Amino acid sequence: MKYQDIWDGHLLTPGRRECANRYKIIKTFCGTLKEPFTVCDIGANMNYFGMRLTEDFNCKVMSFDFHQFETREYLVKRNKNIMFLKRKVSLTDLELLNSCAHFNLVLALSVLHHLPGDSSQWVEQFKKLGDNLIMEIALSDSTRPAIRKNYKVPDSTVLGYGDSHLKNFKRPIILL
Repeated sequence: MKYQDIWDGHLLTPGRRECANRYKIIKTFCGTLKEPFTVCDIGANMNYFGMRLTEDFNCKVMSFDFHQFETREYLVKRNKNIMFLKRKVSLTDLELLNSCAHFNLVLALSVLHHLPGDSSQWVEQFKKLGDNLIMEIALSDSTRPAIRKNYKVPDSTVLGYGDSHLKNFKRPIILL
């Protein structure tokens, strides 16, 4: 079973992570953005959120993932509004991207606890990358936050909560 739901105009296969309710939270926020808008999705996995956003809004999406890329790419290549890049993004990559691109919305959903080094540096680079940053934050449902430097929920507005796939736990979905 894939981590994320597989979407191609409709739900093809459910994943381990519930996506529809999490998407509703993001969609509600995106309804406040002026169209057309741009999105950068870091750790896009199956591109569920990008696919749905391009269907519901007149937006363009640049998304990044690296694990099992080819099995995911086939879903996205028909969608002319998504650029899907095979890359495990580093802080250096974000600094470079920040020097030449800017997005209306950056998505970093349940990725911060996977990133090496100082979590606060990642958050700062994500914030620079766009006008709005939506993050989903793993907390006590995962062991990884405890081993990350400066890992915490940044000062933000809570938009809602997503069900964790690890425990009966609600991860905050926040806006910076």
